[in-house]
Amino acid sequence: MTARYSVVQMGARRDYVVPALLHRAGLLETFFTDICADTGLGRYLSWGQALPVIGGKLSRLANRRLPEGISTRTVTHTAPLLKHYRRTMGQLSPADQWRMHMIWANELGNSIARTGFGRSTHLYSMQGECPPALAAARSRGLRIVTEMYIMPSADALVAEERKRFPDWEPVDPDYDAFRIELRAEEALVRNTDVAICPSEGVQADLVRNFRFPVERTTIIPYEVEDWWLTAPSAPIPRRILFAGAAGLRKGIHYLARAASILRSQGYAYEFRIAGDVLPRVREHPESAGLTFLGRVPRSEIASEFASADVYVLPSLAEGSAVSTYQALALGIPVVTTQAAGSVVRDGVDGYIIPERDADALAEAIVRIVENRARRDEFSANARRRAADYTWTRYSERLIQTLTSNLCAN
Repeated sequence: MTARYSVVQMGARRDYVVPALLHRAGLLETFFTDICADTGLGRYLSWGQALPVIGGKLSRLANRRLPEGISTRTVTHTAPLLKHYRRTMGQLSPADQWRMHMIWANELGNSIARTGFGRSTHLYSMQGECPPALAAARSRGLRIVTEMYIMPSADALVAEERKRFPDWEPVDPDYDAFRIELRAEEALVRNTDVAICPSEGVQADLVRNFRFPVERTTIIPYEVEDWWLTAPSAPIPRRILFAGAAGLRKGIHYLARAASILRSQGYAYEFRIAGDVLPRVREHPESAGLTFLGRVPRSEIASEFASADVYVLPSLAEGSAVSTYQALALGIPVVTTQAAGSVVRDGVDGYIIPERDADALAEAIVRIVENRARRDEFSANARRRAADYTWTRYSERLIQTLTSNLCAN
């Protein structure tokens, strides 16, 4: 019997690449999501992006465009999302925000379960989002394939880091009671038949800390859109780029320290931070050497990469950071950590440094920037490395896995 997949995904993660590829392979039954700009209520709400006050949020919705061909197979469940927004109006504590998000995910899962899964034989889940949908699919005999897009222990790692650096981000409350109440991890592990991991780090975390059988896991690295490989690059010497939410999980505080170290050594480097940032992080005294650009639109982010001399991501927990693939595709040497789950090769197209080590980060940046021959060599190697991680190669790896005995049995 030919496999038929329903996909459950909150938000527009990686531009809906998984349902799009399943559709092209003739394997997609239904794509379930919260809201998008092409169908359902989201189609009408996206027209309001020019309105005052709420127009900014609606403009982000307008960018949630489905890939060609899957709109007729897409079912949106906006009622739980609207209820979530009503609950979160006003100021909420981090604990309440987290709990409201989990409640929203559970309500969305219940809504999907009531809709049913048609002719599906499998459900593709993103990190176990919408647990009731997974449980319902499993009870109806579907096999569950879960993409673990970030290390399952990420929340715990960040909570510990916030205790060490409370002046950078507020210390999280104890979420254990919430997790037990909502059974998030329990549902994830119990209801997953096969776990797809984008990196060895994610696989190791899942097996070691959540006792998931290694024989039911597989590693499929992420991809970069093909056009990145041919995009022009004009690096500005000594310009260092960091892209992503500037928080403790991605190691922004270690980058700030590295910038301070290099400044004290007489190096005049420019550190550009492209991504959301909390005022507390932006205004921290140690952030004085960083230039915060804020959220950069997708239409402009390639220009930021193209002008970078070195890309840095001193992350403590990722899945496999797509930004590192984008940097490689543009021939930008990368300095990152093992926890970032990148495909960067240490000493070949960049450097892999230990997590939480600002001195090693500073040293690696200098070794690239101040040795132009090495920088050129890394750049050429980076382009060649990225060529093996295109959408075409990712599609081949993913579809081969989803139609293999691993997912069938």
